Amino acid sequence: MHDVEKRSEMILEAIVSEYIANGDPVGSRTLSKKKDIGLSAASIRNIMSDLTELGYITQPHVSAGRIPTDRGYRLYVDSIMGHGETDIDEYATIEFMIRAAGLDIRDLLRRSSSVLAGFSKQAGVVTAGPVVEQTFKTIEFIKVARDKILVVLISTTGFVQNKMIYDEDNIDQQTLESYGRMLNDMLKDLDLRQAKERIEQELAQEKPKVDAMLAKTLRLGHIILSQDATREIYIQGQTNILDEPEFAQVEKLKALLMTLEEKSNLLKILDKTLKADGIQIFIGSEHGLDNLDTCSIVAYPIRTKDSVVGSIGVIGPKRMNYQMVVPLVDTTARILTGLLKKIIEKVA
Repeated sequence: MHDVEKRSEMILEAIVSEYIANGDPVGSRTLSKKKDIGLSAASIRNIMSDLTELGYITQPHVSAGRIPTDRGYRLYVDSIMGHGETDIDEYATIEFMIRAAGLDIRDLLRRSSSVLAGFSKQAGVVTAGPVVEQTFKTIEFIKVARDKILVVLISTTGFVQNKMIYDEDNIDQQTLESYGRMLNDMLKDLDLRQAKERIEQELAQEKPKVDAMLAKTLRLGHIILSQDATREIYIQGQTNILDEPEFAQVEKLKALLMTLEEKSNLLKILDKTLKADGIQIFIGSEHGLDNLDTCSIVAYPIRTKDSVVGSIGVIGPKRMNYQMVVPLVDTTARILTGLLKKIIEKVA
């Protein structure tokens, strides 16, 4: 339970709303002119003093008004802010824009990040989940040259990994297809981590020479399952953030750009949402990245029936319009999840 009474909640909400809209510290005189407040400037000053003492707002300069702290934003999004919904026309537009990707999952994720950036006027980010958590669907070996084989691994969610490997034995395509059928039967319904472990167990058993074909099959499968797959992350609209007054200082701007460029940092934050239920909001210092302490991240995990596909969200200044961004992320996540399920049903 928080320690703020209703009148104080009203003033905090007004401060947050005013600061989000204008980006300037909010004074008691400004709030007293609002018809829905109904309090004198003196009464508002007393409440603002209490909110400051409790750590919900702060005064950046002696002569300035107040701005919300991370704690103030947290109270606002958890207990005060209303939960809006995306209207029907906007929902249809978002769905149409993402659906245009067709069956290409990477394009689906890329378009989703672009949609978030466009509607929020912030940075949209979408990341694929850890590859090892994908469920194995099929593996194919394709002869592309006398000494080269293309190995194609497909998960049940439609993600594709491929690797070109050297073929010192000049294996023909018919034999490669036999290898593929053998592995597909062995690895059916395993996630990719389990598939790799199963192959390693089989290789460790030192099969007799009569199983030379199986041994070769296992070695080819192990190559593709052992490679370090690059986690994909799509970020659109970074320049939207740069227009915000919070990043007028060159040093803050450089720090922000470096953090957004270092995608492993964003993955650490977004991965926190993978096992969560519903919307996750990280405000300022809550996400643990010093160079992003002026930003908030609103994120949502993308799941299908069998696995975690990834995470989707918006990155923007702490004074982002949470009332608009939260339902936007929620709606985009639901649309993306629905389209992914349809793709999975088609490739299953």
